[in-house]
Amino acid sequence: MKRIWNRKKGSFLIPVATGFLALYFATMGLVTWIMKEKFTDEYIHSFEQTAATLLRKAAEQEWEVSDEAKEYSGNEKQVTAQREDFYRDLVNEYFGNAANPQLNIAVAVYDKERKLLAKSCETIGDSRFSADTSLESYGLYMLDDYLTFEQKKELADFYWKGKQSTAGSTLPEKYRISIRTSSEGEKLYDIFVQKITWEEGQEAQEKQYVDSLTKEIVSIQVGMEVDLATGMETGEERCFYETDSKVVWKWANPEVSDEQRDGGEFRVPDLSFPYMSSFRSWHRWSGNEFFHNFPKVGGFSREKAYEYPSFYTLKGGWCLRGVYKAKVGDWDEPFAYMEFRMEEYPWADAVEYMAYLYLAGLLLTVVCIFVVSRSFGRTYARQRALEETRRDITNVMAHELKTPLGVIRNFAENLIEHNMEEKRDYYLSQIIGQTEEMDSLVVEMIETSKLDSDELVLKKETVSFGELIREEMEKFAPMIDEKNIQVQYQEEEDFLVEGDREYLGKAVWNLISNAVDYNVPDGRILVRTEDGRCMIENTGKTLDEEQLLHAFDLFYTGNKNRGKKEKHLGLGLFLVKKILGLHGMGVILENTEDGVRVVVKEN
Repeated sequence: MKRIWNRKKGSFLIPVATGFLALYFATMGLVTWIMKEKFTDEYIHSFEQTAATLLRKAAEQEWEVSDEAKEYSGNEKQVTAQREDFYRDLVNEYFGNAANPQLNIAVAVYDKERKLLAKSCETIGDSRFSADTSLESYGLYMLDDYLTFEQKKELADFYWKGKQSTAGSTLPEKYRISIRTSSEGEKLYDIFVQKITWEEGQEAQEKQYVDSLTKEIVSIQVGMEVDLATGMETGEERCFYETDSKVVWKWANPEVSDEQRDGGEFRVPDLSFPYMSSFRSWHRWSGNEFFHNFPKVGGFSREKAYEYPSFYTLKGGWCLRGVYKAKVGDWDEPFAYMEFRMEEYPWADAVEYMAYLYLAGLLLTVVCIFVVSRSFGRTYARQRALEETRRDITNVMAHELKTPLGVIRNFAENLIEHNMEEKRDYYLSQIIGQTEEMDSLVVEMIETSKLDSDELVLKKETVSFGELIREEMEKFAPMIDEKNIQVQYQEEEDFLVEGDREYLGKAVWNLISNAVDYNVPDGRILVRTEDGRCMIENTGKTLDEEQLLHAFDLFYTGNKNRGKKEKHLGLGLFLVKKILGLHGMGVILENTEDGVRVVVKEN
C-alpha cells in the first residue's frame, strides 16, 4: 500500500512541477524579452547621441586648408599628419574607457576622397616638442599596423597587470612599457615590457640606478594611497627607487635595421586600449573583426552627404554613417566622413540585470510546487483513507452479514421442508434474532458514516460528564449485578462539557460497556471526575503495547482471548475517539496495576 501511495504521489507531483516550471520559464522569458527590447532602445539612443557628438566635435575643428594657411602652419604634409593625429585622438578619446561592456562601438574617419584616415584601435605614442616647427608633435601609432592580435593580447595582459598592481594608489607600476622610435617620431622601432623591482625609503635620495635598457638614470618615484570613493590621495608620500629591471616581453619592427635602432630614441608612451575597464571586455572588443575590418576606401555616396547619422546594417551589428563639412573651404563638398559601428549584447545585459529576479522567481516557484503538492498530497491521503475505510466497511459487512444470513437460510429451509415442526417457534425466534443482529450492525455503520459527514451538525448544551456517566451506568445494572462488580464515584469537581448530549451519551455508553464486559467477577469500576477531565478504571487483564496503540482504530477488536467472545466489530472505541474529537476532547487508554484506565480530557 505504501508503494502504491508513493507511486500515486509521484504521478501528480510531476505534472504540478512541470506546470509551475513551464509558467516560470514562460514568465521569465517574457520579462527578459521586454528588458532586452528596453536595452536595445537605450543602446540605439546612446549610439545616435555618441555619433552626433563626434560629428559635431569634428566639425567644430577649424582646419585651415588654403595655401595661406599651409604656409602659416607649415608644409601640407605636416598639416595632413596633424589632421590624422587629431582624428585618431578623437575616436579613441570616446571609446578608450567605455563603461558598458555590453555595448561595443568602433569609429572610422574618411577624408573627402573617402580614404581611411583613422579608426578606433589600440594606440601607443608620446608627446614631445619639435624645435623645427615650434609645434607640439604627437607620435601616435596604431597597433593594428604593427602587431598581430596575439601580440596585442600579450601586451594588453602586461598593461592590465600593471594597472591592477597599483589599483587604489599612485604608486609605481610593476611593469613598465617603453618604445623606441625614430628621432622624428615617424616610425616605431620596438616595444619593450620591463618588470621593475622597486624599493622604498628615504635613502632612495642618495641612490642612483642606471636602467639596463635605456642606459639612463632612473628618477625617484613618489606615490601615495588613493581613496577609491573620492579619488583623493590619502596618507603620506612614499618614495620608491628602482633597483633592478628585466625585459619580459619585446616586439621588434622587422623593417628596421640594427643601425637605425642604434639611432632611435626611447620613450615612455601613452597607451590606449578601448574597453579596458576589464581585460575580458577589451578582449571581446579587440577580437571582433567587425570593429577592425573598415575598408581602406569607404562606400559613401557623394549624393547623400547627410550632416546627421543615418542607420544601416552590416553582418555583425548596427552601423551609422554621417558626414560633416569644414567651416573654411568648399561647403558644397563634405570635408570628411565618419562610420560608426556598434555590436550590442542586449540579451546578455537583460539576463545579467534579471539575475536576482530569476532567483526570486525560482524560489517562489519551488515554494508553490511544494505547497500545491502538499495540498494535493493531503487531499489524496484523505481520499485514500476514505477509500480504505469504504473497503474495510465492505469487507466487514460482507463477513459479518454472511453468518446471520447463513443461519436465516438454514432455518428457513427447515421450515419449508416441515422438518421438526415442534421447533418451528425456535426457528422463527432465531431468524428474528439474526435479523435484529443484522439491524444493529447496520445502525452502527450508519452512525459511523454520520460522524464522517460534512453535513453533521452537533447540538450545543452544557452537559455534566459525571451525571451522564451515572445515567449510562444504570443501563448496565443487570450485568453489573450478575458479575458482582462494585462501582465507585470520586467527584472532586464536576466535568462540564459544551456539546451534543446524545452523541456524548453514545461515547460514554461504549466506555462503560468495555469496563463491564472486560471486568472480572467481583471486580471494581472507579469513576473519578475533575475540572477538565474524567477517568474510568476497571479491574481486569491489562493490554499489550499493540492493543494500546491500535485500540481506537476502526474495526480493531484486539485479543479475542482477553475476555468473553467479541460481539462487536471494533467500532466502540473508534466512535468514542471520533465523538470526543468533534467536541474538542481527547481520550487516552492506559494500564493500571490491576486493570485498564480510560482518561477523557479537554485538548
